[in-house]
Amino acid sequence: MGEWGPFSFGEVQVEPGGREQAEIDLGDDPMGNPMNIPLHIIHGSERGPTLAVTAAIHGNEMNGTGIIHQLAFGSDHQEGTTDDHIDPEAMSGTLILVPVVNVEGMLLQHRNAPDGRDINRLFPGKKNGNQSQRLAHTLFEQVVRRADYLIDLHTAPNTRMNVPHVRANLDNTTCKKLARAFGTEVILHSNGPEGSIRRTATDAGVPAILLESGTSNRFEPDSLECGVRGILNVMAKLGMLEGKLVKPRWRILVRRFRWIRAPEGGLLHTLIDGGASVKKGETIAHITDPFGSSVVSITSPVTGYVVGLATTPLVRPGDPIANVVIVREKKLQEIIEKDTQAGLKPREHVEEVEEDEVEDEGGSTLDETESRA
Repeated sequence: MGEWGPFSFGEVQVEPGGREQAEIDLGDDPMGNPMNIPLHIIHGSERGPTLAVTAAIHGNEMNGTGIIHQLAFGSDHQEGTTDDHIDPEAMSGTLILVPVVNVEGMLLQHRNAPDGRDINRLFPGKKNGNQSQRLAHTLFEQVVRRADYLIDLHTAPNTRMNVPHVRANLDNTTCKKLARAFGTEVILHSNGPEGSIRRTATDAGVPAILLESGTSNRFEPDSLECGVRGILNVMAKLGMLEGKLVKPRWRILVRRFRWIRAPEGGLLHTLIDGGASVKKGETIAHITDPFGSSVVSITSPVTGYVVGLATTPLVRPGDPIANVVIVREKKLQEIIEKDTQAGLKPREHVEEVEEDEVEDEGGSTLDETESRA
């Protein structure tokens, strides 16, 4: 192994123990102005792995951008102050942060690129393809292929919210290790949609996981805190930082879940919050007509934990209302209920995590759900 030297990205060189800003050139926009993807690179003083973190592949999913901002600079957004999470001099390896992949989508507050395509279905992209394929290709070649590991940050669409959870291919040993290290209570198994950055990176030998947290078009403090904590956990697990992992009190590994859908159209009145535990047969929502008269009451088909919830009152038949994962183990269910009822903080220091791997033969896999989306 040779000497640990500078990290080069295009014309930018980052010395060991330093940090620099860089960009990926995407050519010119219709007005002849340069288009680029901003990067922040932190290069540790000691040899170690390269971790890439991407956000806002969907332009309106802003929590990931906020997570990267706070990870790089702390909550005061200033380098070199006491709330900084990372000291490059005390770090091993290299951290490549991409706060906004889909810059034009972000400016338009749209999920997709300006050409209407979902960039996260186009990886590894094409060098001479359409606009979105070229973006995907450039990002994959210049960032993902240079990384040893990848964390991709997402939120729910603007009509729903997601309780913080990690999505990972649990049949891949390294992905499973990263997912556990991140530290969310819920981990959903999936390979990822065809053409997603997570699936394509993992297939290319760069193990990747995805964080889902919160909803679109906003910075949510709880989601930002969860994301920063999780990335620092992964870095500690990989030996990039010193320190103990901050673990959840309990964890469930989920391969199937239930989407509870609206049987009728109308105005939705939910009776639960995201992160609640529900009993089989419990009423979780009412759908009313415009005058407020009840049309139908919706009950949970299973006992479980709510990881996703509709946030808009307007629903049509078949619209998703709640995403529920089964919690079978009695003791684990008691922990979730006590945490919810007591309003406890999401983390306390624990040495051992109570973990349960959940199977639900009547449920759907995440890959099945995303392939129909």
